[in-house]
Amino acid sequence: MEHLRLKEILDIKQLRKFFTHFSLVVNLDVALFDASGREIIAVRKENAVCHSAKNNVKCRKHIADNSLRSSELGEPYICACACGLIMCFSPIIYADRLIGSIACGPVLLWDADEATIEEFLEKTKDMRINVDVDKLFQSINSCTSINITSAAQILFMIVGSLTKEHSVYLQQRAKITEQQAKIAELIISQKELLGSKKQNEAPSNCLDYPIEREKELITCIQKGNIEQSKKALNVLLGEIFSFANGNMDKIKVRLFELVAFFSRTAIESEVPMSDIDKIVANSYSIIQKDLSFEEICFLVNRIMEELIWLINRNSRPKNLNVYVSKAIDYMITNTAKELTLKGVSDAVFISTFYLSRLFRHELNTTFSDYLCKIRIEKAKNILKNEKDPRIQEVAEKTGFNDPNYFAKSFKKVVGMSPRDYRKIFL
Repeated sequence: MEHLRLKEILDIKQLRKFFTHFSLVVNLDVALFDASGREIIAVRKENAVCHSAKNNVKCRKHIADNSLRSSELGEPYICACACGLIMCFSPIIYADRLIGSIACGPVLLWDADEATIEEFLEKTKDMRINVDVDKLFQSINSCTSINITSAAQILFMIVGSLTKEHSVYLQQRAKITEQQAKIAELIISQKELLGSKKQNEAPSNCLDYPIEREKELITCIQKGNIEQSKKALNVLLGEIFSFANGNMDKIKVRLFELVAFFSRTAIESEVPMSDIDKIVANSYSIIQKDLSFEEICFLVNRIMEELIWLINRNSRPKNLNVYVSKAIDYMITNTAKELTLKGVSDAVFISTFYLSRLFRHELNTTFSDYLCKIRIEKAKNILKNEKDPRIQEVAEKTGFNDPNYFAKSFKKVVGMSPRDYRKIFL
């Protein structure tokens, strides 16, 4: 079924067109295979051996094995194919799973001498390949391993970005669907409640704006609790929908104002305006673009989550001892470096004993635990904002160096792995 998954994710018609232009430019055959080695599309020269070997059992096994090897490496993999010629495979990964590969070649990394031809004939004698060997070797390019790897890297990056884009889209749609289901339940519950009230009260022309719900949400945001804020936001969104009677213009205005309240809360929490501006810039889409109610709800939820993250990051206790503040600033600035209690205490000109005592007295924690917290917060920021960060790189940038220790520490503090945390913000 992997070939069906490939056709769902990739635009096969456009990919074929791309393969054609790519082949013309680099003068290499190129093909798309599913994880089992079955050919999906290919652009090849007229005398290509792969025309005859297409879907041969031996070839398919080689393709599947080499595709798996390339996925384990996470990059293009040069190897000999079933015919003894050189090819380069690039994996196609979707949802952390190998679903196919792209192959460049075959090529020769050396001149086609008699030994090369003999090896080809020996390897293909049981494959029932019907080709003119002289024409075949005349049509095969000779190139360096760097050239064929570079060509494969281009294909790998382009197709990889397409599969990631599709994966991100599906994850976003799943989040939207989940949020809308919850909002729908709240709207239905509210209508039932209003229906029972109408039987006992005088009729009212309109609902009041849920100002108390709004205050409740802002309080949750100030506390920095994402889960409580999400629940409060969904309740408020359902009530705003009912208040506006489904009128999208009214809903947009109210939700645009709501984002402004989010921003003000972040400002009051001493979040830098430069950070806030980067996030709320997307809020203008609420007014300017023709978004559906579900898309607006998702956008508001994402803005809220990002602002809560900033509030949590900046929630340093007030009136800290001046040496503790200097120590924290030094630690934040030099997170990627090797930091020790002695090194930091020397930097702020106090003894290690005094600094250790200040951390326990002022922050009710140890120097090591607070340093770990700073590094984890920086790691969360990298995972959320940088494109495809590798665990090794994140560990180095945050001073952990050992990726295994970093992953273990991250899960202990955050409650999930770095990979799972990254998926939240895709």
